[in-house]
Amino acid sequence: MTTIPPPLGVRVAGDTNVGKVRTTNEDSMIVDPGRGLYVVLDGMGGANAGDIASQTARDAILSFVAARRTVMEPKALMEAAIQSGSAAVFGAAQAHRERHGMGTTAVACLLVDAKRAVIGHVGDSRAYLLRQGRLQMLTRDHTIVEELVDRGLLSADEAERHPYKNVLSRNLGSRAETRVDVVELELKPGDRLLLCSDGLYGYAAAEAIQYVLGSGDAPEHVARDLIELALRGGGGDNVTTIVIEAPQALATTTQLVKTSGAVAWWQRRQRFLQVAKESGLTRNPIVRGLEPNEALELVGLSLCQAIFHDLEKSTGVNVWTFAQNLAGGWFERGGEWAPLRGMMDILGESARVVVDEIRALEPELGFLLDVAVSRALVVAELALGGLLAERLRQVDSELIQLHTAAQETMDAPALDDGANLNDTGERFIERPTIPFLRADRPITNPGESAEVMNAIEKTLTIARARTAPRAELVKQVLTGLEAVAMDSASNFAASVIAARDLYGTRTVDEAGVMPLFDALDQARILTASSVHQIQASPATRARVLRVISAAHQRLVGAATGLVLEATAPHSEKLRESQAVTSELRDKVAQAERKRAELERRFATNVDPSLPWGARGTTEW
Repeated sequence: MTTIPPPLGVRVAGDTNVGKVRTTNEDSMIVDPGRGLYVVLDGMGGANAGDIASQTARDAILSFVAARRTVMEPKALMEAAIQSGSAAVFGAAQAHRERHGMGTTAVACLLVDAKRAVIGHVGDSRAYLLRQGRLQMLTRDHTIVEELVDRGLLSADEAERHPYKNVLSRNLGSRAETRVDVVELELKPGDRLLLCSDGLYGYAAAEAIQYVLGSGDAPEHVARDLIELALRGGGGDNVTTIVIEAPQALATTTQLVKTSGAVAWWQRRQRFLQVAKESGLTRNPIVRGLEPNEALELVGLSLCQAIFHDLEKSTGVNVWTFAQNLAGGWFERGGEWAPLRGMMDILGESARVVVDEIRALEPELGFLLDVAVSRALVVAELALGGLLAERLRQVDSELIQLHTAAQETMDAPALDDGANLNDTGERFIERPTIPFLRADRPITNPGESAEVMNAIEKTLTIARARTAPRAELVKQVLTGLEAVAMDSASNFAASVIAARDLYGTRTVDEAGVMPLFDALDQARILTASSVHQIQASPATRARVLRVISAAHQRLVGAATGLVLEATAPHSEKLRESQAVTSELRDKVAQAERKRAELERRFATNVDPSLPWGARGTTEW
């Protein structure tokens, strides 16, 4: 027998359970990644050996595929293999009188490669496809009622209430040959196939199956959880599931940072703490009075954990909160600026040492992590800047009050004359004495040196030169970044103007919006790598990276605001649709319960007066 290695990246798992009512498991399955063969079989016949029927068909199908996997065309192989299973069951039934009438359903998947699958089935075991969160049924139940509906002899409502809705019109074993439905399927990255017996969909709602299958958990967990779903729904039948997952699409840089980057960073937390300790963290006045290990945990490990969570979620809220809490607590105790600056320098240098070590081992991942951690440190600096601005505003207010009090004391006799009233009749205390700290004035740039501004221009020039010729949107992002980074006022007006130019006219969906944010992400990576290519001192390069990172953050924020503004009408419609969907879901749940009750009552009923006789013995 020839075995073929499974396609790279495909993940598969299967599971089966006897259920809560039956005493024997008449289901069987094949999970053979080496040949790409996956089959679920549901035996029938009860005392007439339903378990033997499913096992006999299973062995025959597996043997047939093993012998001919490399010499037959996949669709022909699938049909012939299932036919061989039917012949084997029929032969076994004829050889043993006590097994007359036994049979089995079958739903099978032959995975040709990572992008192509062939599905074959007979009976009411099913195959489903989950693609981009949507569940589709790939097979049609071979039941007498379904056949009558197809012929126009029964309506869908009548079929729902029909007492013989679960009586099969085809199976493996009633005859030596049977008709097999075969369909070829092109798989897309991330697709999931589900093969199952009726013990799953008979006791679990379609919405619940879709939710579990689309959970993102590993196939082995999904196969198990689907069975748990059926058991919670009553478990009135044997239940078998096989989950096949096509290879995922290539991870984006953001996904790599959120997964591999975050893990690599967290795995080196002890190294981070070691470098921080050697750099003097435990001797900093901010942690005076704490034991060294306690200081490392409260400050060093807290930042390390904040960076980890922000890497996981592509956000900066945890690092921002850390910096605000550290600085706020220190200032509330009357602390000076110098120790806080020193602490942040120690933490920043420790982070860079760790990232450099990761980069030495994994250059590509280390580069992406370098950019992400640098961005996190910039967020921390911005948080400190915001806190300092607030403290300066408080000082401004106190100075105004002190000055006014002094003036009122000095000029008290003249107050009645209105000497301390300005031209508009307002007292001096109503106007700030330091206008550049007014709360209503946009945040201003403290000013960058000509050397830094020149280095920013060179960095963006290098980034443009490295941009792919057709990546027009990335080039527009770089132009927008330059406008925001070089803006002397450093307010958000430039960001909004640049974001509107980038946004232009686009559809409010994934195809319209994702290219914009992909371009923003690519521009961030390009500029971060280009900084290392300019001729400048390390301090200047660090300053350039911070300025460009801040500009990028403003640009992303402005673009996000435009997207939210554009999606507002759609969000309102979605809320309305959700209300309607909720009502429909309730109706579907009622129908599922009704269907399950009918299955339990009539699944084994056979009327001898019917022209087709016993269950599963008639071909249409």
